[in-house]
Amino acid sequence: MGWQQGSTVRSPQSESGMDLQSVPKVELHCHLDGILDPEMLRDLHERGVELALSAETLARAYPVDNFEGFSRWFDVQKAFGGSLDAYRPVLSAHAERLRGQNVVYTEIMVAVGEILRSDWTDFIGRFRAFREYADELERGDLQIELVAGWNRRRSAGEGDEIAGRILMLYEAGLIAGVFLAGPEEGNPVLRFASAFARFSAARLPVEIHAGEWCGPESVWDALEHGRPRRIGHGVAIFEDPSLLKLVRAQGIHVEMCPTSNARTGAVRRIEEHPIARARAEGLTFSINTDDPGAFGCTMSGEIQLVAETFEFTVADFERIARDALAARFQPELHYSNARTLTGFELQPGPGGGLRPEARY
Repeated sequence: MGWQQGSTVRSPQSESGMDLQSVPKVELHCHLDGILDPEMLRDLHERGVELALSAETLARAYPVDNFEGFSRWFDVQKAFGGSLDAYRPVLSAHAERLRGQNVVYTEIMVAVGEILRSDWTDFIGRFRAFREYADELERGDLQIELVAGWNRRRSAGEGDEIAGRILMLYEAGLIAGVFLAGPEEGNPVLRFASAFARFSAARLPVEIHAGEWCGPESVWDALEHGRPRRIGHGVAIFEDPSLLKLVRAQGIHVEMCPTSNARTGAVRRIEEHPIARARAEGLTFSINTDDPGAFGCTMSGEIQLVAETFEFTVADFERIARDALAARFQPELHYSNARTLTGFELQPGPGGGLRPEARY
């Protein structure tokens, strides 16, 4: 089903014989610190890349089949983090996996809470170097954008300080947007209202994880106090007809993560995931892996899972890819394979992320 140990791409055809591998794919919701898996670590080690985490240590954190398991996995791999430079080989390996799945555009979420401990001038230089490294990985066929954000558990004061630095990254042309993640219960977006007001004034595109582990009130809170253009997960949207109507009317894009939601208990079982409802209601939404290292999923595997569980067709996946690309935070598309996705010339997305004239 949706579970794959490691990230080996599943068969390119569904049980119905549909060619899903050739469908262009767009991913908007993938965390940089959620990519690592034991297979990737072993491959990197065989290439001579020394990392601060062994494949054997990470393997002991599996299976990730509930929220507690995810927290345990995250705590294990967290020992690896703290430095963007450490993630260079991880991003490189991830880019090659995406290329093999015909992913043409991806936005990678980078948690920047650690910048509170960095020198104000140094963190811009380090982030610029990482952005330049991502540029080198694109190779003319895969566009990689970075979205910076933080966890809801932080205090309002920390949020304000992080917001200031995120705005510096944006003004430097290094990020396409901002996100807020983490457990919703007890951590409302309201706490960070002043930070999101600054983002709105700067026209910085916003994504907020909401309606994942809490009810519709979580999404209402996000919409009122964060004014996001995209909602991450959003499974609870469908519990409130008024909220569903508003999300549809305003064209708010919902980043859906089927395997992740089933693994962490946001939905009880994959068959209860609201992605089919999103299609029926005419929402703009995408299919994403969230944390492919933790949940052992891939973009190819996710669309195969959705095809087999909910009878989505190639035409459905082509429309989903177009909707995802239209919801991107970077207005400029660099490569023709994304600009002409499935034969349709696309207009710039609504995000208005990086300045079109220059990245740096």
